[in-house]
Amino acid sequence: MEDDQGEERSRDRISELPDEILFTILSFLTLKEVASICFLSKRLKSLWPNIVTLNFDASDALCELQRNGSLRKKKRSWYIGWVNHILELYKGSTLNEFRVCFDLDWTCRHDIDSWFHFAISKRVRNLELDFEEVAEKTWPPGLRSYSLTKGCYDYIRTPHGLSCIGLLTSLCLRFVKVSGEVLEHFLSHSPLLEKLVVEWSKNLVSLKVAKVASSSPLRLRYLEIRSCLALKNLEISTPNLWSFRYYGQKVALHIENAPLLANVLIGGNLDDQPGFAFCPLSSYLCQLHTLTLEMSAYNMTFPNFPQLANLRHLVVSVYGGYDDNLLVLTSLIDASPSLNKLSLELKIWRSSTYNHANSSCNVTGKPIPSLKVVEVVGFRGFKIDVDFVTYVLEHGKMIEKITINCCHPSWIGQIWECESIKERDKARKHALQLKVKAPPTTEFVVI
Repeated sequence: MEDDQGEERSRDRISELPDEILFTILSFLTLKEVASICFLSKRLKSLWPNIVTLNFDASDALCELQRNGSLRKKKRSWYIGWVNHILELYKGSTLNEFRVCFDLDWTCRHDIDSWFHFAISKRVRNLELDFEEVAEKTWPPGLRSYSLTKGCYDYIRTPHGLSCIGLLTSLCLRFVKVSGEVLEHFLSHSPLLEKLVVEWSKNLVSLKVAKVASSSPLRLRYLEIRSCLALKNLEISTPNLWSFRYYGQKVALHIENAPLLANVLIGGNLDDQPGFAFCPLSSYLCQLHTLTLEMSAYNMTFPNFPQLANLRHLVVSVYGGYDDNLLVLTSLIDASPSLNKLSLELKIWRSSTYNHANSSCNVTGKPIPSLKVVEVVGFRGFKIDVDFVTYVLEHGKMIEKITINCCHPSWIGQIWECESIKERDKARKHALQLKVKAPPTTEFVVI
């Protein structure tokens, strides 16, 4: 009896599951997680080389490298060796996802080229290359970034390469130097492509996101262009586009034929003029459901808004001095009669070192009739946040809940979550003093 019970306990029940279920389990795991569970089952160990997701996640190593840049050479060698070893073992014929994310640059180009060829040859659907140099402190970032080589470009123009990229649905390139010509090639020959992200690409000067005569209509639903400092011209004409996110300097932006556009992000650094994008977007503002602004208080200037009749959620991520003025946002709020949720993220400096572009602004004091939920992160109790939150509470008579988080956005989720307990407690006291401004039925939460 005891022998039977022991045999039952040691029975490999995982191996009894159908292949479809085991592959589904493996597809949701990173490669590090896969390696940690393969010992549980003989069949898991034999099946993993055929999984369709290769996510080379090394978040722990990146955090360690960020804290100690002197480990770069050692960590790079480990990461490259890990990826190459897994690819040598891989037996699958197709890939749903191929993701490499580590501190790598042009000196690693031979390995990266081989990874690119491997992923494309496996008819990958979701391809992500992210080579942010977390240990590099130079500005601007990406000066030593990997550049997609001529060999890679030539490969995706061959008959075999063209057939392979035809199944691509998502392409994300971060800290990869890539030209508009290469991106337009992907757009023209990847009829299933729905997502395109390009970030910190020094070689991107001009990009046309539109159907060419010989290609199929674009299925692209999500387009994000961020911090491409050489970009001068961006043309967009794609009928399925739902989300457009642009962060960077002023460019010649042309948008047409975007009837489904509902989610937009506009942002830029202190020296940028991100407000320029409202003019080319003017025909589509009335149909937006979500609008996100990422900019400094210094360059937060807006045109006269038409009515944003469908806007439900306004997200504002702003950095500025403690005595800056965010009431300029009231013109945008006034133009959004259906606004249901307002999210404010604050990154506040000790003081301003520049002239205030928005030291005076016209505040109408109109009611905010539809606003139900307000979220504030990074509250410090200075003029910049107190004045704005007070205004919202006094004019948002239908607010059901407001949550004020006094932790700096950069620290949220970290083990050492707050840089100064004393400073955070002081901010909390300021936040609690605003409770008297809220409607009596509002749930008032301070974190």
